[in-house]
Parts: sequence; structure tokens; C-alpha cells
Amino acid sequence: MKYRVLRPRRGSLSGSLAVRSHLPWPLRVLGAAAVFVVVLVVVVVAAHWAYDAGRRLAGAPDRTAENKALREQVAAMTAQQERLQAVANTAEAQLQMARSAQEALAGQLKTAEGEVAQLKEDLAFFEGLLPASGNTSGIHVRSFRVGLDEADPLKMHYRLLIMQGGSKAFSSLPEFRGELQLVVSLLRDGKPVTLSLPENGAGLLPGLRVTHYQRIESAFALPAGATVRAVTVRILQNGQLRATQTAMP
Repeated sequence: MKYRVLRPRRGSLSGSLAVRSHLPWPLRVLGAAAVFVVVLVVVVVAAHWAYDAGRRLAGAPDRTAENKALREQVAAMTAQQERLQAVANTAEAQLQMARSAQEALAGQLKTAEGEVAQLKEDLAFFEGLLPASGNTSGIHVRSFRVGLDEADPLKMHYRLLIMQGGSKAFSSLPEFRGELQLVVSLLRDGKPVTLSLPENGAGLLPGLRVTHYQRIESAFALPAGATVRAVTVRILQNGQLRATQTAMP
């Protein structure tokens, strides 16, 4: 008996055998699902784009009309705002003119009040020049007024009118020469204080040289914290009192 060695035939197995990658079924399912999702997204995006494009094409005429109407409304509102602004500017200009006129009137009123006050003083001055009945000679204080200085509250302002001659005031008279003295009654720290001007060692107040009349206006300093109760003016000649008058602020 003879034996044959069996040899594999060439090509008999190479055509029937193949190496394939084997994936578990869950992964295959996930892959298919991923592909489906991608395709679905593409389809949805394409559909949305097509719908939006169609809507734009279909609604273009209406939107143009709407935009035109909106622009017209904006233009109308802008014109209305400009008209209102013009009215406001006119009203502001008129108000400014009224304020300026009011300020001018206030200034004129203040000037007129000052002129009236000056006229009253002048009237009182000329009334003081009238000869006093019963006073036939000598020197007299016809008007004496005191008040705090408006520019400085620590100063007392005073004015007085001195006349000589009485009923013979405008006749030929010798010149009167004398001195002026002020006695100020004060209240300081609740206590009465008397201040004499001029003080000892100080210069004299304006000297008096009166033929018919002399008008004197001046001021003197007050101690800090003092309240003036009364001021007395005295006219001296050779140390003797010739006339006096008291005034209160």
C-alpha cells in the first residue's frame, strides 16, 4: 500500500478566508444613531433656511411699507419735537427778558427810594433853617440824628445841624467858635457805661465856626459788644456849655 502526502492546495483557503473588524452591536447602534442625527440636523437647517427665505420673499413688500410708515412717524415726531423746542426757547427768552426787566425795575425802585430818603433829609435840613420863634440869640442844635453805620456795625453814624441867631439867623452876626462833644450812653455786659468823645488825650472833634448854620456828618467807633442807648451832643465855648441835644438810635 502506498501513502500520499496530502499538501494544501494553493489558493484554496486564501479566497474563502478574510479578516474583518468585529464591533459590538451597541457601538454599531450608536454610530448609526450619530449618522442619523447629523443627517437630521442638516435637513432641519436646510428646511429652516428655506422657510425663512420663503418668508422673507413673501413678506418683503409689507415690511417695506411698514418701515416707510415708521420712518414717517419718526419724521413727524422729530418735527413736533423741534416745534416744541422752538416754543420752549421762545418762552425761555421771554422769561429772561422779564427777569431782566424786573431787575431793572428793582434797581430803579431802589434808586428812587434813595432819592426820596435824600429829599426827606434835605427837607428836614431846610426846615431846620427856619428861624425858631422865641430864640432870639445864641447857638442852637436844630437837628441831631444817630444810627448804626450800614457799612460797619461797630460804628455809630451821626449828623446834626447847628444854627446861630434864632429869629435873627440871617442877619449880620459875629462868627461863633466853639467845640463839639459827644456823650454816649452804652450798655456793655449788662452794665451801663458812659463814653465821652473826644476822650482824654485824644484830638478834638471837628471844630465849630458858625456864622448862620453848619451841618456836620461823621461817625465814631463803638466798643465790641456794646449797645448804644442814647447819644448827647454838647456845644462848648471856652469850656462853657452853650447848647445840647440828645438822640437815640
